[in-house]
Amino acid sequence: MEKIYLTEDGIILKKGKPVTDNVLPLLSNTIELDPGFTLASFFAIIDRYKSFKKMSELLETFLTMAKAGKGQFPKTHEIEGLVFYKTIAMKGFPGKPGIQIYNSLKGIKNKRTKALKFFQMESLLEHELILGDLKHIVFGDGQDMFTYETFYTLFEFIEGITWEMSFNFNPLQCSIRG
Repeated sequence: MEKIYLTEDGIILKKGKPVTDNVLPLLSNTIELDPGFTLASFFAIIDRYKSFKKMSELLETFLTMAKAGKGQFPKTHEIEGLVFYKTIAMKGFPGKPGIQIYNSLKGIKNKRTKALKFFQMESLLEHELILGDLKHIVFGDGQDMFTYETFYTLFEFIEGITWEMSFNFNPLQCSIRG
């Protein structure tokens, strides 16, 4: 599959040229992020390529939050950047053996990941976002964790960031109301 490039300005490049037409066929393409790509760059892509908003009801809300917060909140210094990575976790005993595969968006501080649930999304917008290695956790033991080089598709990237943000930044659609 052909690799596409996501620029810090929120442009998708295919064969070195900006994509201007239908982007949905690109969802299965592998991606590479340009140096300087940030969470704000992610939202610039969602804003530029409107069809991506149809992937989740939450994207419009997050985009509105990002636009309203751009430049309004200082960049947090509690993290050095953001990392998007994939995890494969194997479970053996007790119970039925299983495997979970999921994507995560975390902060990075001193080469360690940090949960984002205590940060305001707006304070993360200008942090550089990188693609991390795959983490393989064997039988639930974090001590027996291996890392592997991997690739990400555009679909995984958009869906994974949206999924993670839904747990961390609680737009109205995610809150429990009576």
